Amino acid sequence: MKESIFFDEHLDLDYPGMEAVKQAVIQKDYETAKKEFAKYIRSFLKPDLFFQIPYEEPENIFRYPQESDKEACERIIHERTMISVGVPCHFDKNKPIDWHANPTENQYKEWTWQLNRHNEIKMMAHEFRHNHDPEYAKTAIDLIHSWIKQAICPGDVSGRETKSWRTIECGIRMGANWPYILFSFFESEYFTDQFLYEWYGSVWEHGNRLVNHSTRGNWLIMEMNGLAHIGILYPQFKQSKLWLETAFYRLTEELKKQFYPDGFQYELTTCYHEVAINNYQRLIETARAFAVPVPVEILAVLEKAYEIHIKLMMPDGKLPDINDGKNDDSRLLSIPKQRIIKTNSDLNWLIDGRKTETEPLYLSLALPYSGYFIMRNSWQPNATWALFDGAPFGRSHQHEDKLSLLIYANNRLLITEGGNYAYDDSEMRKYVLSTRAHNTIRVDGGDQNRRENYQWHDHEISKKANLKWNIGTNFDYAESYYNEAYQGVTDDSVIHQRNVYFVKKASDEIAPFFIVVDRISAQKNHVYQLLWHIDSEVIGYDNSRVETKDMNVLLVADDLSVQIICGQTEPEWQGYIATGTAQGMYRPVPCISAQTTGNSKMIVSILSPNKPNVCKASWAEADDDLITIHFSNNSKLCLSEEEMKSDK
Repeated sequence: MKESIFFDEHLDLDYPGMEAVKQAVIQKDYETAKKEFAKYIRSFLKPDLFFQIPYEEPENIFRYPQESDKEACERIIHERTMISVGVPCHFDKNKPIDWHANPTENQYKEWTWQLNRHNEIKMMAHEFRHNHDPEYAKTAIDLIHSWIKQAICPGDVSGRETKSWRTIECGIRMGANWPYILFSFFESEYFTDQFLYEWYGSVWEHGNRLVNHSTRGNWLIMEMNGLAHIGILYPQFKQSKLWLETAFYRLTEELKKQFYPDGFQYELTTCYHEVAINNYQRLIETARAFAVPVPVEILAVLEKAYEIHIKLMMPDGKLPDINDGKNDDSRLLSIPKQRIIKTNSDLNWLIDGRKTETEPLYLSLALPYSGYFIMRNSWQPNATWALFDGAPFGRSHQHEDKLSLLIYANNRLLITEGGNYAYDDSEMRKYVLSTRAHNTIRVDGGDQNRRENYQWHDHEISKKANLKWNIGTNFDYAESYYNEAYQGVTDDSVIHQRNVYFVKKASDEIAPFFIVVDRISAQKNHVYQLLWHIDSEVIGYDNSRVETKDMNVLLVADDLSVQIICGQTEPEWQGYIATGTAQGMYRPVPCISAQTTGNSKMIVSILSPNKPNVCKASWAEADDDLITIHFSNNSKLCLSEEEMKSDK
């Protein structure tokens, strides 16, 4: 950026304390203006205010496994080896690093994008605050300087384009990483007057790009968080006040557009729900530290959104990785939220260690707008838990998984699914997005196919999901249906209805278990394939029963053919789960494939966890309403769907 443009057009020379800068600019003495500007900024910045905000560890996989922050910093300083999405790349220490590099074999774009977020430079700043080693400051500032020189801000280019200046990266740099870097290093001898001028010039370019090329969804929240941070921390720009007002307005409006009335963010993924609320969190903490008022509407919506982590939580305290989600620790995610919302009893219960006497008043619950039904029989770590998906397709990051079911029992997620995998074009990525990676039904080998013609409309945020439920003393019940497209299937009359029953209290000799009733109807004959991904060793199976180490699965239907698929790649991928979001992080898992042919079919699945000192489910029979389950102690249960639906 030309000096004349920066000083004459972008700086508010009438801002208090800028008198000497203004005088130098009037005289067109830009070298003096730089010196006076740097002198003023160093006196203006208030690190004591900024560092009231607790440190937030950066995202991305930028360390080797078991590598400490200090070791990672030393690696960068002495070797110039940078790691992004878990993949290392060595650069010549005597040359600037290539910010557009991509060392991945399949040119995985996230490598470059994540590198340009400067997470590891924030890490270096954090270490520098502990050790005050000048090499940390020198290296970090050299890296930023090389980035400013090489990664030129584009002109009128979409916010989703470029390798270094996508608006998501701009928002993350401004709203998460650069503020910490600035306040850590601005007093260093390496943070020269010239570099400070270049830094502020780049910050203005970030603000201009964010306000003019913002996008939608969780990106917009990150973008506006970054823009608001510029407005708060860099008030010397002419546009700063307008940028802050714009950011607050858009962020307030996005709460209405992106959060269902039940609190879940409209992408319906635990990962991006947290991304959204965490960006609000970042802004609120910075605003409070610098005495900037926050719109009151934001706090009201955020409290309900914070509670989603508790409502969805599995007994081990982790979140289910539904859609492009993550198995994050709900307590660790919630600790920062307590700084914003101090009086929420459920949030305090979670953070304080889940003590029995203060646990939430509910067990099972429905999210009627986002469409999930969560079943649990206690809040203890040994509880039985399930999540039923009656959700709409959501805004983005969706999987084709309507009516899928997850079950946690015996201290693990037993009925699991493909999970979330790296955002590449691999077969594993295609698999986790597909119906075949989930626990529902395929038709004629085709997956659910809402994605092809789907468009989100803002009014959908206030529309309830097609979910029915009842929470009773002995039984919980949930029901939903899928009547949209299947890939390759031209018969649009296919309807899949699923009823899920949680049998919480049968007898002392029978552990809690689940009954799933699938009713599929169509005008023509089709091949229906029911899938159950079960993370347990298979002991034996036939066409009506699958026995595993941790669960028995009983199947009732006419002409059912059952097989176990595990780690298959041909003719299609099946029987895998992701173990992380980096490339290559997945493993085989047994998948029960139960297949039948017809136009209208009913398939009953009994999913019965095996627990010590209780009898096992052995076999089952069913008619249109009555389901009879026989157990290993020669007892049986006769259960009516209508009675389970109406349990009090």
